[in-house]
Amino acid sequence: MNPGPTEEAGSTARTLITSLASTPMVLALVVFNIFYIGFSTWQAIKQGERFTENQAQWERMVEKAMAYCPDQHSKESKP
Repeated sequence: MNPGPTEEAGSTARTLITSLASTPMVLALVVFNIFYIGFSTWQAIKQGERFTENQAQWERMVEKAMAYCPDQHSKESKP
């Protein structure tokens, strides 16, 4: 009987761990890269949240400033 995908994945993972155990520097670089990608993703998400928050704050400030501007179509602003 042929092994299923689970057995094949387990075998591949065991082979990978065994080969990386003989070269700890490569294992350290792989672990570092995984953490680096995770941190970079988290940082990008937080930056996007800050940008969205700043954009909303800017829009509120512009709305307040525009409230003090005279209406261009009203009779009071005509010369």
